Amino acid sequence: MLERLRDAVTEFLDHREFTRDIKAQIEAGDQEAAEAFRTGTFAAAFTWSGCCARGEEVARYVRLVLDADGTADRVAWLRRP
Repeated sequence: MLERLRDAVTEFLDHREFTRDIKAQIEAGDQEAAEAFRTGTFAAAFTWSGCCARGEEVARYVRLVLDADGTADRVAWLRRP
């Protein structure tokens, strides 16, 4: 039981950090990020549909950047340590 709780907290914290990174990109003027990302932290961390939506948003973001820039260099921030 404690392990499941720890896993849920870790999942939430990871998605919260990712959401903060998304917001930073949008605030820096990344229009493709603003267009692609819509799923909130809670939905992405705790619902199947939110998790799937977040994955689809990442793929859409990469496609939008490739179309706009012709290269994927700008998506390097998606790489998680």
